[in-house]
Amino acid sequence: MKRTFFRAIPAMVLAMPIAFSQPVLAAETMDSLCQTKAEHIQKQLRIAKEYGNEHRVRGLEKSLEGVQRHCSNERVIEGTEEDVRESMEEVRERQAELAEAQQEGDMDDIRKRSEKLEEAVMELKERQNELEALQSKQ
Repeated sequence: MKRTFFRAIPAMVLAMPIAFSQPVLAAETMDSLCQTKAEHIQKQLRIAKEYGNEHRVRGLEKSLEGVQRHCSNERVIEGTEEDVRESMEEVRERQAELAEAQQEGDMDDIRKRSEKLEEAVMELKERQNELEALQSKQ
């Protein structure tokens, strides 16, 4: 029994660098935008663990696994482009609602619709800036 154990030790010692280098290799081969996305998820994961939010931890672990398996720079940019399109649609809807309120002449409704439009425009600008930043990193 001792001989088997001592024969296994050199094999384990030789295998350790290979076993511990896998996460590093995965990080090196991951696209740059995906690496940034994974780091962001890992930060959220640490916070969720600190607060003991098990449901959030499970969801973030699943998200991180998905990023590590399926992410590419192109997919990150495509997702952000979709977010921009959705924000543009939101702005168009808010503009139509404001125009309708202006036709009705209800000043309180006009103020509310105007505020909602401003919020939608700000969100659109944020998403456009995010897209531009991602495209410049690629």
